[in-house]
Amino acid sequence: MLKNYLKTAWRNLLKNKAYSLINIGGLAIGIASFILIARYVIDELSYDRWNPDAENIYRINGDFRFGGDEVSLSVVSDPLGETMKNDYP
Repeated sequence: MLKNYLKTAWRNLLKNKAYSLINIGGLAIGIASFILIARYVIDELSYDRWNPDAENIYRINGDFRFGGDEVSLSVVSDPLGETMKNDYP
């Protein structure tokens, strides 16, 4: 039974070459897109999950002015961590 299905599919592939090529190409692009998007989503959702206190991780940005431009960077001085720990329980 399966052999008959494969034989019929092969005949249709040979008979409708352009249509089959478009369908197979579209399927390949769709599967590749799904894999890439799934890998990206898994990577984004797993960020900082190795830490048991992942929900308590915060980011402190420093706003700096260079010339006339204002830049926001995630770089702050080391004593700020201890100061924040003491001032905010």
